[in-house]
Amino acid sequence: MKYIFILGQSAAIAKQEILNILAKDSKKDIIIGQNFILADSTENAADLIKSLGGTIKIAKLVDTMEDLSNLTTEKWQSYLEEKLTKQKKNYFGFSLYNGSHKEQEKLSQTAFELKKQLKEKYRVRFVTSKRNELSSVIVAKNHLLGTELIVVKHVAKETNKYFIGLTQSVQDFVAYGKRDIARPGKDSKSGMLPPKLAQMMINMAGESKDSTLLDPFCGYGTILQEAVLMGYKEIYGTDKEERAIKDSRANIEWLKKHFPNKAKVQIDKINVKNLAQHFKDKKIDLIVTEPFMGDARFVVKQRKAEDLQELKSELQELYNEAFHQFKKILSPEGKIVFVFPIFNLREQKVYTLNRNILTNIGFKIIKPDIKSGNLSPEGNLLYSRPGQKVEREISVWQKTL
Repeated sequence: MKYIFILGQSAAIAKQEILNILAKDSKKDIIIGQNFILADSTENAADLIKSLGGTIKIAKLVDTMEDLSNLTTEKWQSYLEEKLTKQKKNYFGFSLYNGSHKEQEKLSQTAFELKKQLKEKYRVRFVTSKRNELSSVIVAKNHLLGTELIVVKHVAKETNKYFIGLTQSVQDFVAYGKRDIARPGKDSKSGMLPPKLAQMMINMAGESKDSTLLDPFCGYGTILQEAVLMGYKEIYGTDKEERAIKDSRANIEWLKKHFPNKAKVQIDKINVKNLAQHFKDKKIDLIVTEPFMGDARFVVKQRKAEDLQELKSELQELYNEAFHQFKKILSPEGKIVFVFPIFNLREQKVYTLNRNILTNIGFKIIKPDIKSGNLSPEGNLLYSRPGQKVEREISVWQKTL
Protein backbone atom coordinates (compact mmCIF):
# COMPACT_ATOMS: atom_id res chain seq x y z
CA MET A 1 0.00 0.00 0.00
CA LYS A 2 1.30 3.45 -0.87
CA TYR A 3 0.75 5.94 1.95
CA ILE A 4 1.07 9.67 2.46
CA PHE A 5 2.56 10.32 5.90
CA ILE A 6 1.66 13.82 7.14
CA LEU A 7 4.28 15.01 9.61
CA GLY A 8 3.98 17.06 12.79
CA GLN A 9 6.06 19.99 14.07
CA SER A 10 9.35 18.07 14.36
CA ALA A 11 9.31 17.11 10.67
CA ALA A 12 13.03 16.33 10.34
CA ILE A 13 12.96 13.79 13.17
CA ALA A 14 9.66 12.38 11.89
CA LYS A 15 11.21 11.78 8.44
CA GLN A 16 14.14 9.88 9.90
CA GLU A 17 11.76 7.92 12.10
CA ILE A 18 9.71 6.77 9.08
CA LEU A 19 12.80 5.89 7.05
CA ASN A 20 14.03 3.71 9.91
CA ILE A 21 10.85 1.67 10.25
CA LEU A 22 10.13 1.14 6.54
CA ALA A 23 11.28 -2.15 5.06
CA LYS A 24 14.31 -1.82 2.78
CA ASP A 25 12.31 -2.62 -0.34
CA SER A 26 9.84 0.15 0.60
CA LYS A 27 12.49 2.85 0.18
CA LYS A 28 12.93 2.48 -3.59
CA ASP A 29 10.24 4.92 -4.71
CA ILE A 30 10.04 7.09 -1.62
CA ILE A 31 9.32 10.80 -2.00
CA ILE A 32 10.31 13.14 0.83
CA GLY A 33 8.65 16.54 0.93
CA GLN A 34 8.73 19.48 3.28
CA ASN A 35 6.10 18.12 5.65
CA PHE A 36 5.23 14.69 4.24
CA ILE A 37 6.63 11.39 3.02
CA LEU A 38 5.12 9.25 0.27
CA ALA A 39 6.13 5.61 0.67
CA ASP A 40 5.01 1.99 0.50
CA SER A 41 4.30 -0.14 3.55
CA THR A 42 2.73 -3.54 4.04
CA GLU A 43 1.50 -2.56 7.50
CA ASN A 44 -1.98 -1.39 8.33
CA ALA A 45 -2.21 2.40 8.75
CA ALA A 46 -3.94 2.10 12.12
CA ASP A 47 -1.09 -0.04 13.46
CA LEU A 48 1.60 2.12 11.86
CA ILE A 49 0.55 5.37 13.45
CA LYS A 50 0.54 3.94 16.99
CA SER A 51 4.34 3.72 16.90
CA LEU A 52 5.07 6.93 15.00
CA GLY A 53 5.50 9.87 17.34
CA GLY A 54 6.11 12.38 14.55
CA THR A 55 3.31 11.47 12.11
CA ILE A 56 -0.08 13.09 12.64
CA LYS A 57 -1.98 11.47 9.74
CA ILE A 58 -1.59 8.57 7.35
CA ALA A 59 -3.54 8.63 4.10
CA LYS A 60 -3.94 6.04 1.37
CA LEU A 61 -2.76 7.42 -1.99
CA VAL A 62 -5.66 7.34 -4.47
CA ASP A 63 -4.46 9.65 -7.25
CA THR A 64 -1.67 11.90 -8.55
CA MET A 65 -2.30 15.05 -10.59
CA GLU A 66 -0.28 17.77 -12.23
CA ASP A 67 -3.21 20.17 -12.42
CA LEU A 68 -5.58 20.58 -9.48
CA SER A 69 -8.41 21.53 -11.85
CA ASN A 70 -8.55 17.82 -12.71
CA LEU A 71 -10.03 17.19 -9.28
CA THR A 72 -13.70 17.31 -10.31
CA THR A 73 -16.72 16.56 -8.18
CA GLU A 74 -17.12 13.29 -10.10
CA LYS A 75 -13.59 12.21 -9.25
CA TRP A 76 -13.96 13.25 -5.64
CA GLN A 77 -17.20 11.29 -5.32
CA SER A 78 -15.55 8.22 -6.84
CA TYR A 79 -12.90 8.32 -4.10
CA LEU A 80 -15.64 8.38 -1.43
CA GLU A 81 -17.96 5.85 -3.06
CA GLU A 82 -17.17 2.83 -0.90
CA LYS A 83 -17.72 4.84 2.28
CA LEU A 84 -21.03 6.47 1.34
CA THR A 85 -24.13 4.95 2.92
CA LYS A 86 -27.85 5.75 2.97
CA GLN A 87 -28.29 4.34 6.46
CA LYS A 88 -26.71 7.27 8.33
CA LYS A 89 -25.24 10.74 7.86
CA ASN A 90 -22.05 10.92 5.76
CA TYR A 91 -19.25 13.27 6.82
CA PHE A 92 -16.54 14.45 4.46
CA GLY A 93 -13.87 17.15 4.39
CA PHE A 94 -10.47 17.97 2.99
CA SER A 95 -7.02 19.23 3.98
CA LEU A 96 -4.67 21.08 1.66
CA TYR A 97 -0.96 20.97 2.48
CA ASN A 98 1.50 23.47 0.96
CA GLY A 99 -1.14 24.98 -1.30
CA SER A 100 -2.03 28.59 -2.00
CA HIS A 101 -5.04 30.58 -0.82
CA LYS A 102 -6.41 30.45 -4.37
CA GLU A 103 -6.11 26.65 -4.44
CA GLN A 104 -7.83 26.44 -1.06
CA GLU A 105 -10.74 28.50 -2.37
CA LYS A 106 -11.00 26.32 -5.47
CA LEU A 107 -11.10 23.13 -3.40
CA SER A 108 -13.74 24.63 -1.10
CA GLN A 109 -15.87 25.55 -4.09
CA THR A 110 -15.57 22.01 -5.48
CA ALA A 111 -16.42 20.55 -2.06
CA PHE A 112 -19.61 22.63 -1.77
CA GLU A 113 -20.64 21.57 -5.28
CA LEU A 114 -20.01 17.95 -4.29
CA LYS A 115 -22.14 18.42 -1.19
CA LYS A 116 -25.08 19.58 -3.32
CA GLN A 117 -24.73 16.56 -5.60
CA LEU A 118 -24.43 14.10 -2.73
CA LYS A 119 -27.51 15.52 -0.97
CA GLU A 120 -29.64 14.20 -3.82
CA LYS A 121 -28.94 10.64 -2.57
CA TYR A 122 -27.41 10.89 0.89
CA ARG A 123 -27.54 12.79 4.15
CA VAL A 124 -24.20 14.62 4.19
CA ARG A 125 -22.18 17.13 6.18
CA PHE A 126 -19.15 18.96 4.84
CA VAL A 127 -16.69 19.52 7.71
CA THR A 128 -14.62 22.70 7.50
CA SER A 129 -11.97 24.53 9.51
CA LYS A 130 -10.51 28.04 9.66
CA ARG A 131 -7.18 26.57 8.53
CA ASN A 132 -6.23 24.82 5.30
CA GLU A 133 -5.81 21.57 7.21
CA LEU A 134 -8.25 19.72 9.43
CA SER A 135 -6.62 18.78 12.73
CA SER A 136 -6.42 15.21 13.98
CA VAL A 137 -8.97 16.17 16.63
CA ILE A 138 -11.47 17.37 14.00
CA VAL A 139 -10.92 14.28 11.84
CA ALA A 140 -11.44 11.91 14.78
CA LYS A 141 -14.44 13.68 16.32
CA ASN A 142 -16.24 14.06 12.98
CA HIS A 143 -15.76 10.46 11.81
CA LEU A 144 -13.67 11.46 8.80
CA LEU A 145 -11.44 8.38 8.52
CA GLY A 146 -11.75 7.27 4.92
CA THR A 147 -13.62 10.43 3.92
CA GLU A 148 -11.12 13.23 4.57
CA LEU A 149 -9.46 14.06 1.25
CA ILE A 150 -5.76 14.86 1.64
CA VAL A 151 -4.26 17.08 -1.07
CA VAL A 152 -0.49 17.54 -0.85
CA LYS A 153 1.22 19.97 -3.21
CA HIS A 154 4.79 18.99 -4.02
CA VAL A 155 7.13 21.13 -6.09
CA ALA A 156 9.86 19.08 -7.77
CA LYS A 157 12.11 20.19 -10.63
CA GLU A 158 10.04 23.35 -11.08
CA THR A 159 6.83 21.38 -11.71
CA ASN A 160 3.89 20.87 -9.41
CA LYS A 161 2.47 17.53 -8.40
CA TYR A 162 -0.58 16.98 -6.28
CA PHE A 163 -0.79 13.78 -4.29
CA ILE A 164 -4.38 12.86 -3.43
CA GLY A 165 -5.17 10.57 -0.53
CA LEU A 166 -7.87 9.47 1.89
CA THR A 167 -7.02 9.61 5.60
CA GLN A 168 -6.84 6.14 7.15
CA SER A 169 -5.55 6.97 10.63
CA VAL A 170 -4.67 9.94 12.84
CA GLN A 171 -2.63 10.30 16.01
CA ASP A 172 -4.60 9.24 19.05
CA PHE A 173 -4.51 12.51 20.96
CA VAL A 174 -6.64 11.07 23.76
CA ALA A 175 -4.23 8.18 24.43
CA TYR A 176 -1.17 10.46 24.30
CA GLY A 177 -2.75 12.88 26.74
CA LYS A 178 -3.83 10.09 29.04
CA ARG A 179 -0.42 8.48 29.41
CA ASP A 180 1.30 11.85 29.69
CA ILE A 181 -1.03 13.56 32.17
CA ALA A 182 -3.02 10.82 33.88
CA ARG A 183 -0.17 8.52 34.94
CA PRO A 184 0.51 8.65 38.71
CA GLY A 185 4.25 9.43 38.71
CA LYS A 186 5.07 12.84 37.24
CA ASP A 187 6.51 16.24 38.03
CA SER A 188 5.54 19.03 35.62
CA LYS A 189 8.29 21.30 36.99
CA SER A 190 11.11 19.00 35.88
CA GLY A 191 10.43 19.15 32.13
CA MET A 192 9.43 15.57 31.40
CA LEU A 193 10.22 13.89 28.09
CA PRO A 194 7.13 14.01 25.80
CA PRO A 195 5.79 10.53 24.88
CA LYS A 196 5.87 11.41 21.17
CA LEU A 197 9.57 12.29 21.36
CA ALA A 198 10.25 9.08 23.29
CA GLN A 199 8.68 7.12 20.42
CA MET A 200 10.73 8.98 17.84
CA MET A 201 13.94 8.37 19.77
CA ILE A 202 13.27 4.63 19.97
CA ASN A 203 12.57 4.54 16.23
CA MET A 204 15.77 6.48 15.50
CA ALA A 205 17.73 3.26 16.01
CA GLY A 206 15.62 1.25 13.57
CA GLU A 207 16.01 -1.88 15.69
CA SER A 208 13.86 -5.02 15.84
CA LYS A 209 11.19 -5.25 18.54
CA ASP A 210 12.99 -8.42 19.68
CA SER A 211 15.88 -6.25 20.88
CA THR A 212 16.59 -5.92 24.60
CA LEU A 213 16.12 -2.24 25.46
CA LEU A 214 17.58 -0.24 28.36
CA ASP A 215 17.01 3.30 29.60
CA PRO A 216 19.80 3.96 32.17
CA PHE A 217 18.38 7.40 33.16
CA CYS A 218 14.75 6.28 33.20
CA GLY A 219 13.34 9.16 35.28
CA TYR A 220 9.55 8.80 35.18
CA GLY A 221 9.70 5.89 32.74
CA THR A 222 8.45 7.60 29.58
CA ILE A 223 10.83 5.75 27.26
CA LEU A 224 10.02 2.48 29.06
CA GLN A 225 6.27 2.94 28.66
CA GLU A 226 6.53 3.86 24.98
CA ALA A 227 8.79 0.85 24.33
CA VAL A 228 6.13 -1.35 25.93
CA LEU A 229 3.40 0.08 23.71
CA MET A 230 5.60 -0.24 20.61
CA GLY A 231 5.96 -3.98 21.16
CA TYR A 232 9.34 -4.44 22.83
CA LYS A 233 9.20 -7.53 25.04
CA GLU A 234 12.30 -7.19 27.26
CA ILE A 235 12.83 -3.74 28.76
CA TYR A 236 15.10 -2.49 31.55
CA GLY A 237 15.12 0.83 33.34
CA THR A 238 17.67 2.11 35.85
CA ASP A 239 18.22 5.39 37.69
CA LYS A 240 20.20 6.45 40.74
CA GLU A 241 17.27 8.37 42.27
CA GLU A 242 14.88 6.51 44.54
CA ARG A 243 11.96 8.72 43.54
CA ALA A 244 12.57 8.00 39.85
CA ILE A 245 12.45 4.25 40.47
CA LYS A 246 9.28 4.55 42.54
CA ASP A 247 7.55 6.71 39.93
CA SER A 248 8.68 4.57 36.99
CA ARG A 249 7.38 1.42 38.62
CA ALA A 250 4.06 3.09 39.44
CA ASN A 251 3.73 4.35 35.87
CA ILE A 252 4.43 0.94 34.35
CA GLU A 253 1.88 -0.70 36.66
CA TRP A 254 -0.64 1.98 35.68
CA LEU A 255 0.17 1.34 32.01
CA LYS A 256 -0.56 -2.38 32.36
CA LYS A 257 -4.04 -1.59 33.68
CA HIS A 258 -4.96 0.96 31.04
CA PHE A 259 -2.97 -0.38 28.06
CA PRO A 260 -2.78 -4.19 28.46
CA ASN A 261 0.53 -5.69 27.32
CA LYS A 262 2.82 -8.69 27.82
CA ALA A 263 6.15 -6.88 28.07
CA LYS A 264 8.73 -7.81 30.69
CA VAL A 265 9.87 -4.60 32.40
CA GLN A 266 12.48 -4.56 35.16
CA ILE A 267 13.32 -1.30 36.96
CA ASP A 268 16.18 -1.04 39.45
CA LYS A 269 17.97 1.67 41.41
CA ILE A 270 21.47 1.70 39.88
CA ASN A 271 23.99 4.48 39.32
CA VAL A 272 25.02 4.59 35.65
CA LYS A 273 28.62 4.12 36.81
CA ASN A 274 27.71 0.60 37.98
CA LEU A 275 25.82 -0.59 34.90
CA ALA A 276 28.47 -3.08 33.78
CA GLN A 277 28.48 -4.81 37.14
CA HIS A 278 24.67 -5.06 37.18
CA PHE A 279 24.37 -6.34 33.60
CA LYS A 280 27.46 -8.57 33.60
CA ASP A 281 25.35 -11.60 32.61
CA LYS A 282 23.06 -9.77 30.20
CA LYS A 283 23.79 -8.13 26.86
CA ILE A 284 21.77 -5.08 25.87
CA ASP A 285 20.89 -4.49 22.20
CA LEU A 286 19.54 -0.96 22.41
CA ILE A 287 20.05 1.93 24.83
CA VAL A 288 17.64 4.84 24.48
CA THR A 289 17.87 7.62 27.03
CA GLU A 290 17.64 11.26 27.94
CA PRO A 291 20.21 11.69 30.73
CA PHE A 292 20.37 14.31 33.45
CA MET A 293 20.83 17.59 31.55
CA GLY A 294 21.42 20.01 34.39
CA ASP A 295 19.06 22.06 36.51
CA ALA A 296 16.87 23.97 34.06
CA ARG A 297 16.18 26.65 36.68
CA PHE A 298 19.92 27.31 36.96
CA VAL A 299 20.36 27.43 33.18
CA VAL A 300 17.55 29.96 32.74
CA LYS A 301 19.24 32.41 35.12
CA GLN A 302 22.58 32.45 33.24
CA ARG A 303 23.45 35.16 30.72
CA LYS A 304 26.92 34.19 29.44
CA ALA A 305 28.38 30.96 28.08
CA GLU A 306 31.19 31.20 30.62
CA ASP A 307 28.65 30.80 33.42
CA LEU A 308 27.81 27.32 32.15
CA GLN A 309 31.32 25.93 31.69
CA GLU A 310 31.34 24.18 35.07
CA LEU A 311 27.98 22.56 34.39
CA LYS A 312 29.13 21.55 30.91
CA SER A 313 32.25 19.87 32.35
CA GLU A 314 30.22 18.01 34.97
CA LEU A 315 27.75 16.73 32.38
CA GLN A 316 30.49 15.66 29.98
CA GLU A 317 32.17 13.70 32.76
CA LEU A 318 28.86 11.96 33.52
CA TYR A 319 28.20 11.19 29.84
CA ASN A 320 31.71 9.91 29.21
CA GLU A 321 31.46 7.54 32.17
CA ALA A 322 28.08 6.37 30.90
CA PHE A 323 29.51 5.54 27.46
CA HIS A 324 32.35 3.59 29.07
CA GLN A 325 29.69 1.50 30.79
CA PHE A 326 27.58 1.21 27.64
CA LYS A 327 30.52 -0.26 25.75
CA LYS A 328 30.77 -3.10 28.28
CA ILE A 329 27.10 -4.10 28.20
CA LEU A 330 26.14 -3.52 24.55
CA SER A 331 25.89 -6.46 22.17
CA PRO A 332 28.35 -6.32 19.21
CA GLU A 333 25.84 -4.60 16.90
CA GLY A 334 24.15 -2.67 19.68
CA LYS A 335 23.09 0.95 19.28
CA ILE A 336 22.62 3.97 21.51
CA VAL A 337 20.16 6.84 21.10
CA PHE A 338 21.37 9.59 23.43
CA VAL A 339 20.24 13.16 24.03
CA PHE A 340 22.89 15.82 24.60
CA PRO A 341 21.66 19.19 25.89
CA ILE A 342 22.44 22.41 24.05
CA PHE A 343 22.09 25.53 26.20
CA ASN A 344 20.71 28.61 24.46
CA LEU A 345 21.88 31.91 25.94
CA ARG A 346 20.58 34.74 23.78
CA GLU A 347 22.69 34.36 20.63
CA GLN A 348 25.20 31.98 22.22
CA LYS A 349 24.95 28.19 22.27
CA VAL A 350 26.81 25.85 24.60
CA TYR A 351 27.18 22.30 23.22
CA THR A 352 27.83 19.34 25.52
CA LEU A 353 28.56 16.65 22.91
CA ASN A 354 32.30 15.93 22.49
CA ARG A 355 32.46 13.43 19.63
CA ASN A 356 36.23 12.87 19.83
CA ILE A 357 36.07 11.55 23.40
CA LEU A 358 33.24 9.14 22.60
CA THR A 359 35.01 8.01 19.43
CA ASN A 360 38.09 7.21 21.51
CA ILE A 361 35.95 5.14 23.88
CA GLY A 362 34.96 2.99 20.90
CA PHE A 363 31.83 4.42 19.27
CA LYS A 364 30.95 5.89 15.91
CA ILE A 365 28.17 8.33 15.31
CA ILE A 366 25.43 7.34 12.85
CA LYS A 367 24.26 10.46 11.06
CA PRO A 368 20.70 10.82 9.80
CA ASP A 369 19.82 9.90 6.21
CA ILE A 370 17.74 12.99 5.63
CA LYS A 371 18.80 16.45 4.57
CA SER A 372 17.68 19.21 6.90
CA GLY A 373 18.51 22.75 7.89
CA ASN A 374 17.75 21.77 11.47
CA LEU A 375 20.94 19.85 12.32
CA SER A 376 23.62 20.41 14.95
CA PRO A 377 27.26 21.13 13.99
CA GLU A 378 27.86 17.37 14.41
CA GLY A 379 25.06 16.64 11.94
CA ASN A 380 22.54 15.38 14.52
CA LEU A 381 18.82 16.10 14.60
CA LEU A 382 17.55 18.76 17.00
CA TYR A 383 14.38 18.99 19.04
CA SER A 384 13.21 22.17 20.70
CA ARG A 385 10.29 24.47 21.23
CA PRO A 386 10.32 28.26 20.71
CA GLY A 387 11.87 30.08 23.65
CA GLN A 388 13.36 26.98 25.28
CA LYS A 389 16.73 27.49 26.99
CA VAL A 390 17.67 23.81 26.67
CA GLU A 391 17.63 22.22 23.22
CA ARG A 392 17.92 18.48 22.64
CA GLU A 393 20.58 17.10 20.29
CA ILE A 394 19.50 13.55 19.44
CA SER A 395 22.42 11.33 18.46
CA VAL A 396 22.73 7.67 17.40
CA TRP A 397 25.86 5.62 18.14
CA GLN A 398 27.25 2.17 17.43
CA LYS A 399 30.26 0.31 18.80
CA THR A 400 33.40 0.19 16.65
CA LEU A 401 35.96 -1.61 18.88
